[in-house]
Amino acid sequence: MWQQSTGDDRITVAVIDGLVDETHPAFPGAKLTQLPELWPGGEGAGAKAAHGTAVAGVLFGRHDGPVPRVAPGCRAVSVPVFAEGRRTSQLELARALDLAADVGAHVINISGGQLVETGGAEDVLARAVRHCREQGVLIVAAAGNDGCLCDHVPAALEGVLVVGARDERGNPLPSSNFGPRSRRHGLLAPGHDIPVALPGGGTTRRSGTSVAAPIVAGVAALLACLQLRRGDTPDPPALSELLLATADPCGLTAECGSEHRGEHGGEHGL
Repeated sequence: MWQQSTGDDRITVAVIDGLVDETHPAFPGAKLTQLPELWPGGEGAGAKAAHGTAVAGVLFGRHDGPVPRVAPGCRAVSVPVFAEGRRTSQLELARALDLAADVGAHVINISGGQLVETGGAEDVLARAVRHCREQGVLIVAAAGNDGCLCDHVPAALEGVLVVGARDERGNPLPSSNFGPRSRRHGLLAPGHDIPVALPGGGTTRRSGTSVAAPIVAGVAALLACLQLRRGDTPDPPALSELLLATADPCGLTAECGSEHRGEHGGEHGL
């Protein structure tokens, strides 16, 4: 796909996460806008900022930088909602979704979630997800890293493209959630030992669904760019259906790999 496009600034991808280190060498020249924090005064060097910078780097790392990644030419919007020492509520996540949609996001990446027994969400979050879907915005959400046959929200909600993590051989990571709801509208993407940016200018490698999700979000954004190039109107929800329909089936059952599950590698939660 990179032979045809590395992104187009008419396509906007929002990252709902921690603060992003905009000064990192991965982002020079990137069309990155950071909205005001929902929790002002957040730490730029804490774990949540490291997470946000890593996820943004997977999406927008320049190809001539230290972590060349998926869609560096797209317009990037950071919505900092995860803050040190706080658990983000579903209300606050809903507000972040509304903010991202209001600034024109075509694709929204959420590499976080809340483990729930029923797979349901509070009304305010369900409404925000439904509003995005009605506006033609694609939400890509990580399946979670609890290593269980369980669901996270917003990943489990209808209309959200769920992403689990796989290794180099295509096998699900033992920590990647495999819930009954997300299996109906989810897929696996590379999520093992992915190069990422660190606040302050460094790099490292991370594993988990948090780094798998932005790979899928970036691919969806590139497909939207190709729609534009053809003279079509971008249709991110249709691209979600395309990705699901054309993904290689893994043939897993609900029990497959259960002996490897139960490890709690949860990387990021509400």
